Amino acid sequence: MAIPEYVWSTATANPSPGTQLEAATHHFDVLAEPTRAAILDALFEADSPLSYTELAASVDIEDNGRLNYHLRQSDALIDQSAAGYTLSETGAEIVASVRSGLTIQS
Repeated sequence: MAIPEYVWSTATANPSPGTQLEAATHHFDVLAEPTRAAILDALFEADSPLSYTELAASVDIEDNGRLNYHLRQSDALIDQSAAGYTLSETGAEIVASVRSGLTIQS
């Protein structure tokens, strides 16, 4: 079924492959994986950049290949510098937004 023109106008839609919707989908994929969510949460909680070793210890990952894989999958939300790993601006906004929407049910 085609989406009617009045709902999804091609005049206002961005036809390029790098659309905001595709980026959001990638971000949801990152958040949906528990290990990546733990990495993002550890970086959010950190007061300063975390070294590779500190990050691995904080999320209890001993396998470097596994950590490297999850860092690559999360690259749009994580920044790496000589000082260590931090959340990117987008990553910090997303984690803060998700955390603000969490409620505890009893």
